[in-house]
Amino acid sequence: MSVRAAILLEQKTRTEGKSRTEIQQLIGESHSEIRSVESQIADLESRLASLVERRDRENLVVDALRHLISPIQLPVELLVQIFGFTICKGQQLGRYPHFQDAYRVSHVCSHWREISFSTPHLWTGPVEVDLREDGGADGFRTWLSRSAPMSVPILFRWFPGKDVAHPVLEELLAISPRWRSLCCLRQSAPAWFFMRLAEHTLESLEEVNLGHVPDAVATAALPMFGTAPLLRKLDVVPTSRLDMPWMQLNDLTLRNGAAPDISLDILAQCANLVTASVDTFPWTSMPPSRTEIITLPHLRTLELDFFKRGPESHFMPFLDSLFPWLASTFTAFQLRSPHLTSLELSYASLTSDDLKAVLFHAPLLSDLNLRLCPYCVDDDFILALHYKHDSEPLVPFLRNLFLYGISPTTVSENILVGMIASRWRTDAEEESQSAPMTIPRWTRVELQLQPTSYKFGQKFENLIGNLRRSGLHIEYSGGITR
Repeated sequence: MSVRAAILLEQKTRTEGKSRTEIQQLIGESHSEIRSVESQIADLESRLASLVERRDRENLVVDALRHLISPIQLPVELLVQIFGFTICKGQQLGRYPHFQDAYRVSHVCSHWREISFSTPHLWTGPVEVDLREDGGADGFRTWLSRSAPMSVPILFRWFPGKDVAHPVLEELLAISPRWRSLCCLRQSAPAWFFMRLAEHTLESLEEVNLGHVPDAVATAALPMFGTAPLLRKLDVVPTSRLDMPWMQLNDLTLRNGAAPDISLDILAQCANLVTASVDTFPWTSMPPSRTEIITLPHLRTLELDFFKRGPESHFMPFLDSLFPWLASTFTAFQLRSPHLTSLELSYASLTSDDLKAVLFHAPLLSDLNLRLCPYCVDDDFILALHYKHDSEPLVPFLRNLFLYGISPTTVSENILVGMIASRWRTDAEEESQSAPMTIPRWTRVELQLQPTSYKFGQKFENLIGNLRRSGLHIEYSGGITR
């Protein structure tokens, strides 16, 4: 029997033979008892709340006292640095775990939570948005608020058919002035996204990876990222009518094989480029000569990748006819590029005199890599690299030397090891200046013999071993044992 049924039976027995007026009187007595009990409950709740407050305060006192007697007391600045190291900055298994890392740190204790919540840069990891997932706007809003006022990287995973007014997208557009980078994953952003983006300022945006821009955007010649004064790096599939702030870029990647004329037209607008990577198709027929020469005065790195279409492809018109080495032409190029620091030659048919002339016009060279250049790597060339105290050395800033495919038939082992030793000094000699040199010592030397050549003698290997034990990073391999 339930409690309610038992009470009903009890009161039925209690009121047998009583009039309605008498029962109403009993009801009034019960109401009075209820009020009395409620008053007692309120008094107890008040006392309990006071006790809870006292308990919580004493817990804080205990935490403070433990902190004071802790053998290790870290200043807040050091704790913040440690928190930064514990939060993963990269990508793992296609996701970014810094969300969990940041929350994990903030849940260790109230002290750490207070510090982490007041340190915005702990919350500035990449914000990856998967628009297949509904909801989550409140969580994104909280995360983004904790990173304010710092900038954050934004990554979108686009999928067809998603609503323009996705709640998470609205939260991100609301903080568009704080976007540091924008990357579109999986597939290109839809046209409506670019329309929406044109309505927002992007004053912190430095880097953009777009993929393909929809035809509707290119056809409309919609000005893109005109409100991004800090934009310097762009990765995009180019089209003929792409309206970008090309002049302010210093790092550009053009992907997926655009027509070469489109790529050239874009490069002509990028006068401040430092790094460029271009995937393009060759011409199917010889193109007309361009009247305008593209000058990129700040360019340091250029990577060209051509996708061949057929036997009639023209990769570079100036390579359709090959000419032998012309020292004067290359010297003219070097005079226009006096700051070369790295040089690599492969399968070159230069003579040692040609190579010495090249190095003479590269006074700042620090890295020299020669692969299978048997006609120029000989004793005469090696002697030219030999350092002498009483003469001006060739390539005085050379630190790294890589010689692949050398042969004992053209290079004498005593001349080679003597040259290497002349440009080396030990740590002790560096500190004492007992053997002062006007050039830097080696950082790395690699020697590799031709596979069909005999090795140098045991004396050479012993000398190389001595140099290695003295601290020189030197590698020696290849060749056939006699």
